[in-house]
Parts: sequence; C-alpha cells; structure tokens
Amino acid sequence: MSQSTSGTRNEVGMKNERGSALVITLMLLLILTAIGIYAIRVSTTEIDVTLQSKVGVGTLHAAEAGAYYGIDQVPVVLTTAFSGALPNQTSYSVTSALTGGMTLRPGYGSNYRFADFGVTSQGIAPPQFVARKTIQAVVIYGPVPVGTMY
Repeated sequence: MSQSTSGTRNEVGMKNERGSALVITLMLLLILTAIGIYAIRVSTTEIDVTLQSKVGVGTLHAAEAGAYYGIDQVPVVLTTAFSGALPNQTSYSVTSALTGGMTLRPGYGSNYRFADFGVTSQGIAPPQFVARKTIQAVVIYGPVPVGTMY
C-alpha cells in the first residue's frame, strides 16, 4: 500500500511541474540569443570603426604624398596644379604657387633673397568612401643670389 501512496504523490508532484523544463529552456534560449545579438552588434561596430580608421589614414597618407610632390616641384614651377592616383585607390590634388615676392632674411646680405611658396595638397579617399584630408605647407626657397653680386 505504501507503494501506491508514494506513486500517487509522485504523480501529483509531476502534474504540478509539467512544462517547467520547457519554460526554463525557452528562458535560457532567449538569454543566449540576446547575448549573441549583442556580440554581433559589437563586432560589426568594431569592424566599421577599423574600416573608417583605415580609410582616414590612407587619405592622410595620400595628402602627404601630394604635399611632398608639391614641395619637390617648388623651384622649377612657380604655379602648378597636379593630381595623382596611388596604388591603394586614394588620390591627391596639389596646388603650388608663389605667395610673395623675393624677400630678405636676417643673416644674409642684400644680394640674397628668399621666395615663399604655398603648397596645398588634398588627399581623396577611394571612390566608395567619402573622406578628404588637406595639408597646407609654406616653403621658403633660398637663398637665391640677386643683383650684380659685386
């Protein structure tokens, strides 16, 4: 008789707990899904930040390349505009111009002058991105002998 009593008690206890495993499993599944969505969102944000940083650095390097090109052209060409493309699909646009006349500088005689040039370079990101970096430089070229040099 004791067996039937304990069996009845187990059946009554089982009826009250039926479906609790399903509810617990669904709750755990919901929590794991939320954690997974959060992890995916964080990783895609990190990828976007990394890509933007890479594009920005590449664009800055393109602007620097253009500035160096413009500085190299200073004494040869008084006014120039040039564009160039780089292997990483960035490009640059350079303008160089004489910004002032020939000026005297301390420490040099009156027979020597210096020329001031302005170089502006703009780095442009690859076509699928929108980014521009500008570098401006002032180049003082000289001393250049002027006059009769007696």
